[in-house]
Order: sequence, then C-alpha cells, then structure tokens
Amino acid sequence: MKTVKNQIVIQARMGSSRLPGKTLMDLAGRPVIDHVINRCRAALSVERVVLAVPDLPADDQLEQWCNANDVLCVRGSSDDVLSRYIKAIDTYPCQTLVRITADCPLVDPAMIDAVLALHEAMGNDYTSNVGPPNFPKGYDVEVVNADVLRRVDAIAVLDQHREHVTSYIRMIPDEFKTYGLSYGLNMPEIRLTLDKQEDYQALQKIFELCVRQNPLCSMYQVLAFLNGHPEILAINSAGVPFDLPPGFLKSR
Repeated sequence: MKTVKNQIVIQARMGSSRLPGKTLMDLAGRPVIDHVINRCRAALSVERVVLAVPDLPADDQLEQWCNANDVLCVRGSSDDVLSRYIKAIDTYPCQTLVRITADCPLVDPAMIDAVLALHEAMGNDYTSNVGPPNFPKGYDVEVVNADVLRRVDAIAVLDQHREHVTSYIRMIPDEFKTYGLSYGLNMPEIRLTLDKQEDYQALQKIFELCVRQNPLCSMYQVLAFLNGHPEILAINSAGVPFDLPPGFLKSR
C-alpha cells in the first residue's frame, strides 16, 4: 500500500458501556460514523482516512458498514488501542498520523488542517488541541509522526499508555517535541461529543436545526448557533456558562 503524508485514523467501537452502539446511531438520517468520516475526508491536508475497529464480535457490524460504504478498516485489540493504531499504519503506511475518535460527529475539518499545518511548521513530534483543554469537548485533534508512535509502541508498557494512545507522549513530554494549540475562549465543559444519552439528545437537535443546512459547519458556526439556543446546551451541559464575547458572531 502506498505511503501517504497525512492520514487520519479514527478509533471506533460498538461496545460503549454508557451508550452501546453509539457509533452507528442515527443523526439527521445518517450514522454517527458517517458524519465523522465525511468531515475527516473534508480536511484539505489529509490523503487517507482509516477506521480502526476492535476484533470483537460486537464490532463485526461496524466492519460490514465500512465494506458497504467504501471505508478502509482494520481490526485489532479492544484494550490495547495503541497496537490497533500501529496495525493501521502498518496496513496503510503514512508519515504523519491524525488521531480522531468516533464519538466526535462535529469534528472540524479546518481544525484538522490547522493542527497539521502547525505540526509541520514547528517540526514537532506531537501536536494537539487537547492541552491546555479549553476547546469544547468533541473537537479533539491529535497529530503525531508515525515513527514517533512506533517508538512509543516499543517502550510503553503500562495499560493506561496502551489504552490511551498518546498518553505516554503527553505524560513524558521531555522525551518529545510537543506543542498544544490553545483556544482564546475557555469552554472545556461544553459537550459536543457523544458519550451518553443526553449528548445524543443535544446532538440530534444540533444536527436537525444546524447541520442539515450546513453539513460541514465549523466549530465557530456551531457555537454561534448554540449561543442563540441555550436550551439545547442545557440538555447535556447544564450549569455551564455560555457567553460569547462581543463581536464573536460578526467575525465568523
């Protein structure tokens, strides 16, 4: 298989304890994973998108969906997610890997491009927008060089580092050249991810009222929409203050 420069690997599973089967749940007439993949494919800097799925029977239907929808898929360990990522880049080689999770149906293609551009310009081993954690939940983008991830795979032995793919890099940053993209607003408690039933209820309304009209809407456009619909935000982010600064809506 051809080696590409930038490749997204999306980790996906059907066995969530809090919301089983969430990856194939319907949002605006399409499965959650379909939205994630299409948004990832819209990133201009990305040449290939691959799904990394556990090798459990419960996830067979996810592989079947991939086969039916022309989506590249690899299967691997349920618990050792790092090894699943290594299998993905062994099967589909790349120079730089973007890690996305399947519970982010609003992932922003432009943000993927921005983190990739920053990563390349700085010559980093690892670049992300997860530290400091001030972006809304559901927009996490992590970029790591493939050779760096292979090095981590060879030395990381703790279960937490095998399950949480990039945690070794983030916990021992002195060994790597890393950078965290910060956000001008502090919104880590705003939930635009899919982890529980309340998240699903909120996302259903966002997709019905906002995303249907603009399928690739940016994070800024979603926040502008929510600014006018605080009742939706209250479904799964109750008590979180949401006050965009003056001029925010006009500047987007």
